[in-house]
Amino acid sequence: MLNKLALRNARRSMRDYLVYLITMTAVAAMMFAFNSLIFSEDIQNMCSEAMALGAMLGISTFFIVLIVAWLINYMAKFMLEKRSREFATYLLIGLKRKQLSRLYMKENLLIGTAALALGMTAGTLLQQILLTVFYSVFSQEYQLHVQINGWCLVMTMGCYYACYLFALRRNKKVFKKMTIAELLRLEKKNEEIKTGHEKVRQYLFFLSAAYILFVYFMMVRGCPFWAALLLMAGFVLAVYGLFAGISAFVVCRIQKKSRGIYEKNRLFLYRQFSSKVRTMRFTMGTLTVLLICALLGGSFALMFARYQGQAVDYSMPFDVLIHSPLPGDDFREEISVLQSYDQIQEQKIYEIYENQSQTMNRYYGTHVSTVLEDHVDERGKFLPGREYYTWDTYMKLSDYNDLRAMLGEEQIRLGEREYALHTKTRIVRELEAGLSRQKVEAAGETLTLSGIYTEPFSQNGINGADYLIIVPDQLCRDMTPYYSVYAADIKGEGTEALREALDEAHRHKHGLQTYEEYEEEWTEGNEEVQWQEDLLGASGTDEIVVMVSDLFVRDIDAADMKFVVTSVTFPLEYISLIFVCVALTILAVQQLSDSGKYKFRYDVLRKLGMKKREIDRVIFCQLALYYLVPAAAAAAISAVIAVYAGNQFVRYTGADGSGIYYFGISVLVSAGVYVLYFLATYIGFKRNAAE
Repeated sequence: MLNKLALRNARRSMRDYLVYLITMTAVAAMMFAFNSLIFSEDIQNMCSEAMALGAMLGISTFFIVLIVAWLINYMAKFMLEKRSREFATYLLIGLKRKQLSRLYMKENLLIGTAALALGMTAGTLLQQILLTVFYSVFSQEYQLHVQINGWCLVMTMGCYYACYLFALRRNKKVFKKMTIAELLRLEKKNEEIKTGHEKVRQYLFFLSAAYILFVYFMMVRGCPFWAALLLMAGFVLAVYGLFAGISAFVVCRIQKKSRGIYEKNRLFLYRQFSSKVRTMRFTMGTLTVLLICALLGGSFALMFARYQGQAVDYSMPFDVLIHSPLPGDDFREEISVLQSYDQIQEQKIYEIYENQSQTMNRYYGTHVSTVLEDHVDERGKFLPGREYYTWDTYMKLSDYNDLRAMLGEEQIRLGEREYALHTKTRIVRELEAGLSRQKVEAAGETLTLSGIYTEPFSQNGINGADYLIIVPDQLCRDMTPYYSVYAADIKGEGTEALREALDEAHRHKHGLQTYEEYEEEWTEGNEEVQWQEDLLGASGTDEIVVMVSDLFVRDIDAADMKFVVTSVTFPLEYISLIFVCVALTILAVQQLSDSGKYKFRYDVLRKLGMKKREIDRVIFCQLALYYLVPAAAAAAISAVIAVYAGNQFVRYTGADGSGIYYFGISVLVSAGVYVLYFLATYIGFKRNAAE
């Protein structure tokens, strides 16, 4: 009997709260699709960094479980309040509280199971879309085929039902304490609007806004880590404070009979809005925090996604690139490995020179904004550190033109007393005027700048650190070779086996262990053994997304780099979509459930002579205001953070675009989802209000 009743009630709830059912279906679909990336054998075989994606998706799943559990708990509590009279009736006819608790638990689980079944079906389609996008990142073609892994199903169902377990764990206690009288009063609980101290409370809105501005100031100025944590905790509280004060602000505006308050339908709309925000200020604050996280997550995901291809090109322009600290190195061992794989198509061995000068090093070390080390001591002496070599780095014009030819770039010419500068795009954006005035000394000659070039050239320690000075060949005769470099274009694609063979030959030649040898010795108990990452003398000033190595095989290292970046972008988009859907579901359900109450109010407006078209316009404005306030607050609050972080990202990496560009795209994507939920709410609200 109770099972039939639970099934009937679940069907009715699915019809009444269709938006909630659709959202839980979308959550289940995304859980299945993203979890399938963790267990996909194709992805695991594609790259050695597959565990990074699994770890990041696992972390994001933890936060998603918490948020979805909050949504389920909110909806369970919300439906309980709306159906409190029904539950009171069940108690009156003799149903025990324990039975009622189980009945309600079954109803929620039936709704969840229905959404899970629909979501798993939709998830297979979403899985194919995600895998297609994933493979396209690596410039590979994906053959559509459904991948259903047992562990993926277990993880998806486990996470999904864990949300219900966390959300409904207090269900039994609520029904155990609830009396018939309390159930009868529960529906009216949120209709009680306590007024008072409005003039005082409205200042909370201004104080919260002022604190948020203060956080922005400290973000730009900089502060210790512990202070940043305290500021962010206060930042979240300030968001809640905005909604605690905004309803009082609107009420005071009405009481003052501010100009325009009685024009058109404004009084009706302001009253509806202020009462709703007053009863839902905590919920509105939570939704705004979710939307802020979604917008920031989307912006950061776009930053990394847009830059990953550019980062690969700038770090690895050649198929194979090897650095040797030995001047005059002939790279015999490494070339032998390449020949054994019969893959050499074109190759070049060249040297980087120095002449005991530090002019360019000093300029870069004191003017580049992304420098993290002090490069000049109290006496004015240059300090190289890890970012720059001890001496300025030079290259022969002929070697430079040969390398440009390998990259498909045009040759350059220099006069006898001219030099060219090859550096990074982000540095030219920042220092172009100053660089054009720099003069350098070479073989006793003072050289002036002929031109600046910024094509991808691997300047994180191999072809210089941030820059390379190109001079006529004859001037290098009196310079000292600094280190050697080998560049090659190969036939076909590089393989993991080739990468490992080159690494072993290269490291053994210089008396270093491979990572496998180091790990083996460490596990055997030799704690004195130390790992040396590379042989580079400097690595430049790139930050955030950068690959530093003395040996690159483009096809392999590029895939690893893209995989690491993708391990950040996919989880961020995953979290963003879930957070947006959760926030909009609560907004939609709140309005749709209240549409029956508003029917009387709109009947009064209709009897007062308002036409149906005008009533529809009032409904549209009411819903738009309700939807727009948390969205506008989230956009305004997150815009400063996203734009600042985006500009810093461009500054440190040299990525294309700007902070406003990344944030704008994130807003557009979220707005698309927003419009869908708003239209669904508007159509449903009009229908319910008209019935």
